[in-house]
Amino acid sequence: MTEETVSRRFWRYFNPKNIVRELLFGWTIAESTLFIVLVVLQGLVWGLGVAHSHTFDWFGLTTGLMNIITVILVAKGRITNYFWGLIYSVMYMPLAFQSQLFGEVALSAFWVVMQFVGIAAWLGFMKRDQITQKDKQDVVATKYMTPKQWLFVIPVFLVILGIVGLILQQAGSRQPYMDGLTTTISMGAQILQTAKFAESWYAWLLFDIVEIVLWARAWTGHADPSAFAMLGMNLALTVNAIYGIIQWRKLTKKE
Repeated sequence: MTEETVSRRFWRYFNPKNIVRELLFGWTIAESTLFIVLVVLQGLVWGLGVAHSHTFDWFGLTTGLMNIITVILVAKGRITNYFWGLIYSVMYMPLAFQSQLFGEVALSAFWVVMQFVGIAAWLGFMKRDQITQKDKQDVVATKYMTPKQWLFVIPVFLVILGIVGLILQQAGSRQPYMDGLTTTISMGAQILQTAKFAESWYAWLLFDIVEIVLWARAWTGHADPSAFAMLGMNLALTVNAIYGIIQWRKLTKKE
């Protein structure tokens, strides 16, 4: 029996049929309910924005939907999340630019790159999910960080935060340190997620909370029409991050 090549393994997960299958099938009742709740939550907040500004920001709404799909698939441990994450990252860039959140622009570019890094990192660590075995779907094998890794990560994070904040202040960001905080947290969360660490969800939870503050200030500061769509999205992502913490704990225990 010959060993499966990287290209064949990639195509096994990222062929159109499997992308659609992982999006439509292999969902528990709880996961389906969560997805509906998140979409409705974003839609309600977006609707408030439409009523307030009389502007139908369909692009912002669609961008938020792409990210909701992405993060739920991440929580489920599905590698096809990176396909949807790539679409979201590209769409998010112009929204952040029009709000002059330059750290978010740089962050979206970082996300684009990390989608490909994530695919490469996850390809060799997929295993059959016993719950959805009938759908022939795989989930990533996750793990926890060691105390030594925590002692390394925290000081590095604080140093990067200070540097990013200063750079964004010089670049003319409206909210340099708040913008820098979301940039730094998200970069750390994305790296931890790529490395399959379950603690990445705690970082994503913190990121989503800070993002809510960031986009709320973007709305009150200069009435950005995309702010309500992004607010709704991040409220939904906050709920999903809690689900991700629980779900990846289960995936780790299966090891």
